[in-house]
Amino acid sequence: MLTDTRRFILASLCAFLLVAIWNPLFTPVPANSEESQPKKSLYERMGGYDVVSAIVEDSIPKLWDDPQTASFFVGMGTDTREMLLQKNKNLMCYNTGGPCKPFNRPLEKVHAGLNVTDKEFNVLLQYIKKALIKHHVGSQEQDELMAKIEGLRPYIVQQKEKAK
Repeated sequence: MLTDTRRFILASLCAFLLVAIWNPLFTPVPANSEESQPKKSLYERMGGYDVVSAIVEDSIPKLWDDPQTASFFVGMGTDTREMLLQKNKNLMCYNTGGPCKPFNRPLEKVHAGLNVTDKEFNVLLQYIKKALIKHHVGSQEQDELMAKIEGLRPYIVQQKEKAK
């Protein structure tokens, strides 16, 4: 014979199972649904390291020849330029949620004394935007990356434009 306590436990368990079976809130989500998948990082959605690398390769070297920014790179040898590219690849990879570790000094120290202006920073943004389009990065991912880079402006720009 069942005791009152056991009857109560059994009845409670049956009631819970009925609610769980018929209540859509308890319905398990299929394993392949969007809700069950972890959200992909910006790095993954952009296409991973190959795309990050291509974006840096297609934007940073253009600064070396641009009349508005070339003066920052005068006298910089091939090895130094290659190191600059790799540091920027690692930084972009890291800041988009990729597995890379940046090995840069703090950006404000790296750019100290260069007196980078907003106008010069905007040149970089234009080249990166063109590279994103060239490599078929989605518009949402473009916007996210550009916002992240824009967030670096206070650490890179030291000289505000003079009002005309």
